[in-house]
Amino acid sequence: MKLTYGIPLWLMKKYLADLGATEVEENVMQTDDWTAKVAKGEPHRLGSLVVGRIDVELSGDPDVLDNLVEKLHWKTMRGGG
Repeated sequence: MKLTYGIPLWLMKKYLADLGATEVEENVMQTDDWTAKVAKGEPHRLGSLVVGRIDVELSGDPDVLDNLVEKLHWKTMRGGG
């Protein structure tokens, strides 16, 4: 499963660590149930504004990943206005 987020790489790694992962090699976070490979993605351009992106490739049991994605969703939501 591949997902894209608009947060810094270091913050995604922190969120994954908060969810129980350990960095087993550079940009690879792992638990007994899932593995996440994180990498800088293609930036999104909105006129003159450039927004960085992070690609997260998740592997593991689909039910476990569904739960993980929901938790990541709540961690990555940002209020604005």
